[in-house]
Amino acid sequence: MHMRSFFIPAIFLFCLMAACMKDDDQYKNLLDEREIVYPGLVSNFTAFQGNLRIRLQWNPSPDPSITKYVIYWNNNTDSATLASSGSNTQDTVSTIISGIEEYVQNFVLYTCDAQGNRSIGQSLSGVRIYGPLYVSSLTNRIVDASREPVMTAPGAYTVYFSPADTLLNAGTSLSYTDAMAQPRTAVIPANADSVMLEQVAAGTKVAIRSSYVPVPGAIDTFNVAFGDTLLLE
Repeated sequence: MHMRSFFIPAIFLFCLMAACMKDDDQYKNLLDEREIVYPGLVSNFTAFQGNLRIRLQWNPSPDPSITKYVIYWNNNTDSATLASSGSNTQDTVSTIISGIEEYVQNFVLYTCDAQGNRSIGQSLSGVRIYGPLYVSSLTNRIVDASREPVMTAPGAYTVYFSPADTLLNAGTSLSYTDAMAQPRTAVIPANADSVMLEQVAAGTKVAIRSSYVPVPGAIDTFNVAFGDTLLLE
């Protein structure tokens, strides 16, 4: 009785092991007798936005077998390939991809070796691309209505501005023709509240145009689509 109780589980265990071995053989056939190899992953995969373009940057994997990087975006319908130049993790690899539509994109990076093996994808999700729509939302920095431009010296005017977004405002330019009929441009940084215009006469029209970066670290600066005009009296 005891021998029969042991014998039945032993047969069951043998059949289970045989089934597993059979499944392993089937998987090997599907993989064409090849072991799955995943090349190493990069570190610090980062995006820097620009004007209908983006710079992608990372530190290489220490895996010396990597020969190239492949990047996908636009729902994996667009891609770019970049050759690997080494496995020093202190190096920085970067590439600029241009001609991207103004939209929110997901970028996926793969490392690949010479045998065609590909790593697990590393993703940057929800990356906004900036372009004409973003420019249309920008406005010029406002002249301070409580402090009119004043002649502070012969042929010199000081123009006062309201506070600016010191994080995203990249400066405001004031362009005019001076008393010698020469074009001039003065720039007021975001953290300043006034700028002096030199060799300028009363009645001169000054064009005002602000510039912005959409996010800190952006690779492009965007100008307001249309300038405003200030008349010096």
